[in-house]
Amino acid sequence: MSDREEELQFARKLYELKDTAALQGGYLTKEQIDECFPQMSTEQMKLIYDYLEKNHIGIDQPLDSQEFMSEEDNGYLKFYLEELEEIEQYSDAKKRAITMSAISGDKMAREELIKVYLNNVVDIAKLYVGQGANMSDLIGEGNVALAMAVSMMECIESPEDADAMITRTVMNAMEEYVGMESEEEETLRKALELVDRVTDKAAEISKEYMRKVTIDELVEEGGLDREEVLEAIRITDGCKEYIEVPDEAE
Repeated sequence: MSDREEELQFARKLYELKDTAALQGGYLTKEQIDECFPQMSTEQMKLIYDYLEKNHIGIDQPLDSQEFMSEEDNGYLKFYLEELEEIEQYSDAKKRAITMSAISGDKMAREELIKVYLNNVVDIAKLYVGQGANMSDLIGEGNVALAMAVSMMECIESPEDADAMITRTVMNAMEEYVGMESEEEETLRKALELVDRVTDKAAEISKEYMRKVTIDELVEEGGLDREEVLEAIRITDGCKEYIEVPDEAE
């Protein structure tokens, strides 16, 4: 594996861990971290734990918000959570039933689903507070993104997919709001998105043809730009599982 591929794989795992922490209420278990990053040196693990701490992600339990939030943000959070206490609390079974109805197009279920995720928006906001935005603004941005995500439920196949899509949509909105991505992080994110887009389309066409697809077929039938396909191939060998790559393109 090339250094570039290792860098992309490492970045992908960090993004996935952050998504998992958001789904779990702002924390990861030590087992999850060790499973995601096996055989890391002490120095490498320190870098990973520093990244998690920077993003307010606790280990085995959520961090106490008073440790990293201002008095003003904590005051707002306390007031907001008191308001949310008036909203019905949903069991996992009821949440799943509401999600399935929302996926099928039930408008009332979609309105109910927004209420289901209001507490999740708060948990996600804790990951970004103090990075150029206050808690009230982050929750506001998150709630707008939540409503937008719920309106797009027709493209979702399962409650688990809905959970991941809603969480990532809210996180993307908050990341964009705080402008937290460094130039390097943005480059990595775009590279990951490019590889995923090309690989997914190549896998789809390859399955239909029951063979690897050529670059020309991927461009003509997949609606992709040739330079994008070539760049994805240069970034990782993973694309070659589905794409017939001539020597001159490598």
